[in-house]
Amino acid sequence: MARLSKDQHALLTATVDRWLKKNYREALDLQILAKEVGITRFLLCRLYHERSGKTIRLKQREIRIHHAAKLLSNGTRKISEVALAVGYGSASHFTKAFLEEKGVLPTVWRSRPRILSVPETSGSLPAPGLICVRTMMGEVPPEMSYGSGNWMAARTELAVRNPASGGRKRAGKRWKEGNAFLD
Repeated sequence: MARLSKDQHALLTATVDRWLKKNYREALDLQILAKEVGITRFLLCRLYHERSGKTIRLKQREIRIHHAAKLLSNGTRKISEVALAVGYGSASHFTKAFLEEKGVLPTVWRSRPRILSVPETSGSLPAPGLICVRTMMGEVPPEMSYGSGNWMAARTELAVRNPASGGRKRAGKRWKEGNAFLD
């Protein structure tokens, strides 16, 4: 068989990706997929891996977990319900796959902060900020910090009165009275 051109290779990868997104809930049968594409199962797996850098089964897991994360973000469904909805037969297998893909357990993902609304902007100005609400008390995740991820409670004793100016003196770059956290 002749080698595929870059365009044919890209078309093959796009076709497999579309098929996986359409059938992510189903058990993956590489023989059927290869027959639909028109090449052997072995060649399909090899060409897809060469082009995308991951196996077809890993791509299916990525798509399933992506959909599961959306369902979990709602926060009302049980883990076992979500596992069945995205095509996993057992909650334990789903939990293991979710942990490998996202780096956190599904229960932790479900309790993460969610964006409730995005402030409207006028014209092409960037949004002034996001309104985010945590449903549980706990540590601020590193991705929400100002950089280091090492947060500590704000201390009001850092503010020192400067008798000469008659006002408060800033104790750090980001310190402002009333801040909940310091970086």
